[in-house]
Amino acid sequence: MAHLTSCRAGEADTGHHYHRQGEKGFYVTIIRGTQVGYLLGPYPSHQEAIDNVERGRKLATTADSWADFDAFGTASLPAEITKRTVFSN
Repeated sequence: MAHLTSCRAGEADTGHHYHRQGEKGFYVTIIRGTQVGYLLGPYPSHQEAIDNVERGRKLATTADSWADFDAFGTASLPAEITKRTVFSN
């Protein structure tokens, strides 16, 4: 079972949440239906990913006007797992 650590980054907007200890790659994500896309990242901290959510949203809506209807947020993955992102940092 993974050990969870408390994270207060962006708490005012998203509420209190947790991350698995040891995770180091944070991404800006887009959710369309049941699919998740990785737009930007990885970032070394959750706060840096949060700070780029609006940038990712703007890039996505410029590329695809239907992105206005999608959800945007962040996700974290273990450092040894990297995802290819749609837009580079």
